[in-house]
Amino acid sequence: METTAFDFTAWGLDADWPALRWIEPIYGRRGQPARGVRLGHAADSAMVLTCTYPRARFDSEAGGCRFDPVREIAFETTYTQVNLALHQIREPAERPEGLVGSLVSHASQEADRYRDWPVTRWGEQEARTTSLASWQSGFTAVDPTVYVIVHACGVPIEDVRLTTIRDLYGYEPSRNQAASAAMHWELWPSRPDLDYDDLASVLAR
Repeated sequence: METTAFDFTAWGLDADWPALRWIEPIYGRRGQPARGVRLGHAADSAMVLTCTYPRARFDSEAGGCRFDPVREIAFETTYTQVNLALHQIREPAERPEGLVGSLVSHASQEADRYRDWPVTRWGEQEARTTSLASWQSGFTAVDPTVYVIVHACGVPIEDVRLTTIRDLYGYEPSRNQAASAAMHWELWPSRPDLDYDDLASVLAR
């Protein structure tokens, strides 16, 4: 798939990923161009997702609601962490009442504190990072044209190295867009398990 499918340049891993890779557009309002693009990478021991959002489009959306765009990128980061963690619960169990709402509130509160997040570097890019359960995530606003978010499990977030992707050859389109919210857990059978108590303990801190 060529990058001409998007009107912005995507960022991905600065290395040849030895296993499975895929691409998923990040959609917003119906009839509008993609808000961004997610590049997924899965191996036996790790999963890394890189998400690129064109800055002008994202800033326009946030500005229309009088929001701080960088805070909203931080919330994109923490909100997706919640979804990743929830989809990581493998065994069927009764979900505690109110847990999801509490996790979303936690994600919003963490995003409010993004200026206090630990700082690391992805090559030349400075990034602010946060964690939830077995996921480490972060974002960078160094590129003046895009925001980039990375989610990593099984790989230390500080070991991530990013580069612009000239074309998307080798990134297969998602086979089932309806299942994209699951982040293709089926491609990582050795993923670490979570249960609801692991997430409830985060809220108790």
